[in-house]
Amino acid sequence: MPRQRSAPFFSDAPVFDRAEYARAIGRAPADKVVSSMLAQHLKAGNIRRVARGVFASVPKHANAETWSVDRFLAGSRLRPGGVIAYHSALELQGYAYSESFDLQVVAPGQPGVLAANGFTCRFIKAPAPYGDADLATVDRLGQPVRATALECTIADLFDRPDLAGGADELISSLDLVGRLDPDRLIDRLAALGNATAAGAAGWWLERRQEQLGAPAGALDRLEALAPKQNRYALGAAPGAGRLASRWRVILPDAVIDARFEGLA
Repeated sequence: MPRQRSAPFFSDAPVFDRAEYARAIGRAPADKVVSSMLAQHLKAGNIRRVARGVFASVPKHANAETWSVDRFLAGSRLRPGGVIAYHSALELQGYAYSESFDLQVVAPGQPGVLAANGFTCRFIKAPAPYGDADLATVDRLGQPVRATALECTIADLFDRPDLAGGADELISSLDLVGRLDPDRLIDRLAALGNATAAGAAGWWLERRQEQLGAPAGALDRLEALAPKQNRYALGAAPGAGRLASRWRVILPDAVIDARFEGLA
């Protein structure tokens, strides 16, 4: 049976690419034997194709057609160097207010959208190079998945609130955060160089200062990064919204007026 020869690999690799499978069976990735064996496993229902060159192992006795692939693990393998980011990183780490079946991945190569088996993956160009403190590793089914760390994720989302699912979703998600490192957040915002993002993040951090234990000095650092003149932020429409005067950003009324459980 084809499964018996590869069962140990499938057991240890819930998601894998062609090169990983080739190494496991002692073949070169371009070897036609690799293609033949993968085709046999697909036909037998032992594996399921996620995208070109990427596969998911199907547990014994499960139905390959209905088996649900872990999209975070699969998405992180679609391009070498892929990093789960933006709203998807919040979701992966348990802070997203709402779920999304679109997966956001920062990866080398051209930005674009890939329709994978069971989810859609959006590839995004890194807004600024990541440092060691900007990345985290999350365990998914025993395999490591690289994602942006919480502070980096928050900064990136204020830089690109359109990737948060809207201002309401962003603030609702961030109000689930109970702890962070303000210095790491500010360092990332400084690296991004987006004054509007820094001002909006400063408004949010000041609003959550007591809950997050952010020192006054952190707010002062953020204020120095905020815009010098008033700017619209978080999707506020020109001519509408309200000014957060310290941060020199005009925010949507719904964001300013939002009240969440545990917040005054």
